[in-house]
Amino acid sequence: MKKNKSIYKKLLEKIAIKIATADANATCACISYQPRLPKSVKKLRRP
Repeated sequence: MKKNKSIYKKLLEKIAIKIATADANATCACISYQPRLPKSVKKLRRP
């Protein structure tokens, strides 16, 4: 059971990083609203 938890945790981490990276590189469709990103997510932005 612990092994499964570990596998799911690693998978969830990878998915969260991929989503955060995609969000850091995207812009909002609404001109007036762009949510603030944490500094750790801003580091994932493409140069």
